[in-house]
Amino acid sequence: MIFYIAYTGFEVSESSGIWKKVMGQTRAFEKNLDQTYYTLLNCQMAYLMDGRRTVEKAAAVTRQEYLKILIQWIEKYGVKKTYIRYPFADKWFIELLRYQKERGIQTVLEIASYPYDGELSYGRLKVEDAYYRKMVSEYVELITTYTHHETIWGKPCITLVNGVDLEEVPLKKQRRQDGRLVLAAVSCMQFWHAFDRMLEGMHQYYRAGGTKDIVFKLIGDGPDLNNYKKLAESFNLADHVVFCGRLKGEGLTRAYDEADIAVGSLGIHRMGNSESAPIKGAEYCARGLPMVFGYTDTRFQGGIPFVLQVPADDTPISIDKIIQFSEGLEADHIDSMQIRDFAQKNLTWDAVMQPVVKYFKTNEIYTEK
Repeated sequence: MIFYIAYTGFEVSESSGIWKKVMGQTRAFEKNLDQTYYTLLNCQMAYLMDGRRTVEKAAAVTRQEYLKILIQWIEKYGVKKTYIRYPFADKWFIELLRYQKERGIQTVLEIASYPYDGELSYGRLKVEDAYYRKMVSEYVELITTYTHHETIWGKPCITLVNGVDLEEVPLKKQRRQDGRLVLAAVSCMQFWHAFDRMLEGMHQYYRAGGTKDIVFKLIGDGPDLNNYKKLAESFNLADHVVFCGRLKGEGLTRAYDEADIAVGSLGIHRMGNSESAPIKGAEYCARGLPMVFGYTDTRFQGGIPFVLQVPADDTPISIDKIIQFSEGLEADHIDSMQIRDFAQKNLTWDAVMQPVVKYFKTNEIYTEK
C-alpha cells in the first residue's frame, strides 16, 4: 500500500486542478507499483480517499491531530511507501518524517514551488518553516520539484512536469472560422496569472487602430477577477472581453471548443520565478489548443510551433504578435490532433512519474527520464 499525503484541502472534482494532478499521480503509482490512497485535510477533517470514494475520515483540528491520524492509518493499512506534497514545515511535519524513517517507510517529498519564500507572508508560518525545514534532509532522501534544481537542502532532486490524464480530457472540436480570434484563459485568477497584461495589450492595439476582432474569455474566479473587470471597463473592452465565471464538464468543454488559442500564466515572474510547468499547460495541450504564456516551460522547449512565449515582465502583451502567431499556425497547418499527439507522447502522468516509480522499485535515483 502507498499513501499520497496532502496537508491541504481541495475540491474532489474535475474542476480542481490539484485534484486532477493528485489523481494522475496516484493512478500512475497504482498502475506501476501498488494500490494507492491519498489523504487530505479539509475543514478540520482528515480524509483517506480512493479516487472520489471516502475510505475513512476523522476530526483533525490541528496538525498534531492530523499526525496522529496519519500514523494510525499508516499502521492500519501497512503502508510501505509515501509520496508527500510538501505543506511547509513545522514540528508535527518533522515528527511524521521521523516516524517514517524509523520504520523504514520509503518516502519522496514533492515541493510544488521552489523557492517558495515569496509565497509566505511574514508571521508564525514563515518563522516555523524557516526553522524546521533545516531538519527535512535528515529524514528524506529524494525530493521532486518543478524547477531545475539538482539539490534542495542537500538532497538530490528529480525535476517533474505537470502531466495530464488523456482519458479525462477530450480533444477540442474544430471551430468554425468567423473572422474572430478567440483567446481563452482558465484559471483561479491569482496575481501571477497577470491577465492585466493581455487587457493592456488589447487596449493599446485598438487605440492604435487595430481592426482584428479579438475576444478574450476569462474562465474561473479568484482574487484578481474584479481587477480584471475594472480594467476591461476602463479600457472600453466590453465587446472584446467575456467573463464566463467557473465552468466545468460540458460547459468547460464547450468553451475550449470555441477557442482558438489558450492563454497561460503571464506573471510567473511576479512570484520571483522564471520557470514553471503549470497543470493548465498540459491540459491545454491535451485539448489540442495552441497556447501563449510568459515563462520558461521545460515541457515545451526547442521551437515547439504551437507555443508562443512572451516576455517574462510586466509589459503589455503584443496583440500583433498573437495575430502573427495565429496566422503562422494556419500557414503551417498545425491542427488540434498534432498538438494532442505531443501530449500523448510527452505529458501523460505515466511518463512523468517514471523516475519516481523507478526509485520506489529500486531505491536508486534516476535524474533523467
